Amino acid sequence: MNKYKTVTTITDYGPYITKLILPLPAETCSEAVGADTFHVFLKRVDQKTGETIVPDHFWQPDAVPYPSQGYREIKRAYTCDTEGNYKNPGSYVALEFGEDSLGRRIEGKMMSADYVDCQYRITQLKTINEAPPISGLVYDEWDKDICPQLSGWANGQCTDGEFPLGYGYYTPEAEGKLPLVIWLHGAGEGGTDPTVAYTGNKVVALSSPQIQKKLGGAAWVLAPQCPTVWMDDGKERLGHSNRSIYVKSLKACIDAFVAEHEDGIDRERILIGGCSNGGFMTMRMIFDYPDFFAAAYPVCEVFFSENITEDMLKRILHLPIWFVHSKGDELVDPVSTSIATYHRLTEAGAENVHMTYFNGVFREDEHGRRVPGFNHGVWVYVYNDECVTDFDGRNVLCGGMPVSIWEWLGKQHR
Repeated sequence: MNKYKTVTTITDYGPYITKLILPLPAETCSEAVGADTFHVFLKRVDQKTGETIVPDHFWQPDAVPYPSQGYREIKRAYTCDTEGNYKNPGSYVALEFGEDSLGRRIEGKMMSADYVDCQYRITQLKTINEAPPISGLVYDEWDKDICPQLSGWANGQCTDGEFPLGYGYYTPEAEGKLPLVIWLHGAGEGGTDPTVAYTGNKVVALSSPQIQKKLGGAAWVLAPQCPTVWMDDGKERLGHSNRSIYVKSLKACIDAFVAEHEDGIDRERILIGGCSNGGFMTMRMIFDYPDFFAAAYPVCEVFFSENITEDMLKRILHLPIWFVHSKGDELVDPVSTSIATYHRLTEAGAENVHMTYFNGVFREDEHGRRVPGFNHGVWVYVYNDECVTDFDGRNVLCGGMPVSIWEWLGKQHR
C-alpha cells in the first residue's frame, strides 16, 4: 500500500525525478489535495557504499561539501492514475517537482558518473477531507520508476578490442535498411553504466518521433561509453595530443553492432557525432576512418586544429560535416578548434561542410524568461533541433531548401 513510484524526465542536462505517484486508500477528488498536503524528504545514496552522496563540485573548487539530502519543494499536486496521468477523481496522487539539484539521478566527476539511489520518505501533513477523512499516510518504500523516453532503449557490451566498451542503443520499430546515428558522450558520462552515456544529457531525443522523422522516418541510435574519457591518450586524460587509446576499441564496437544488426542498418548511412570530449572523438574517428562514415556532426569539439596536418585535412575533404559551437564557451575555445578547422576545410575546397555558431546558450528561468546559461552546453540546441544556420548566418540549404541539422543528416549517404 505505502509504496511510491518515481517518474524520471531526461532533460537537456540529464535525468531528474520530476514526479512521485502515491497510492491512496480510497478514490479522492483532485480538489482535496494540494502542494501542502505532503512533505517530501530525500536522501541521495551511493549504490555501491550505501552512504549519503557528498557532491564533488569539481567545477567550483571553493564550494563547501554537503550531504545530498533535504526536502524537495512540491510544485503541484493532483489525483491521477497508476502512471501519473491526471484523473479526477483518482486512486493515486501525483506530486510534481522542478529540476532542483536534489532531484538529479546521476552524480559524478569529470571522468565518470553513476546513478544514485534516491530514497524518499513522504509524510502526509494535512487531512484529505473525504468520507471518511484520510490522514496519517507515510510512504518510504520504492515501487518502480517510469520513464517513457527510454522506450526502445537497451544496453549492450562489446568485448572486441583492447578495451571492452559498454553501449546503449535504440531499436526503431520500422523494418528495412535504416541509418545508424552514433552519439559519443562528453566528459563526465564515462564509466561502467552505459545508461549514463545516453541519459547524462538528452541523447534520448534522437529516438523521439520528431527527430526520427527528420532522419528519414526511422533510425538506429548507438551511444558507446568509454571507462574514462575519449581524450585519454594513455598519458593524459584531457591533454592536447589529439590522440586516444580508445580508437580501435570504438571502431570494433561499431563494427560488431552493425554486424549484429546487419539486416536493419544501412552501411551507406552511418552518421557519427558527439559533444565536447565526444566531439573530439568524432574528429579522431573521421580522420582515422574517413571512408567509413556518411557524415559527421562534431559539437563543441576539443580537437585542436594546430595538430591537424594538411594530409589529415585532405582525408576528410569529401565528408559532409556540420560543426556546432558557441561564442563564450567556458571550457573549449572555438577559435582554436572548430572555427579554425571549419575555415581550413572550406578554404581547401570542402563543399559540404557547415558550422552553426551561436552567440551563447540561453535557457528559460522559472518565470519563463530567457536568461544566459552554460555556453559550453550547445548540445542543447542540437537535441532540440535548433541548428539551422551556417557560419555566415544564412540557412543551410539541401536541394535548394532550408534544413535543420537532423534533416541534413537524414539526407547524407556515403
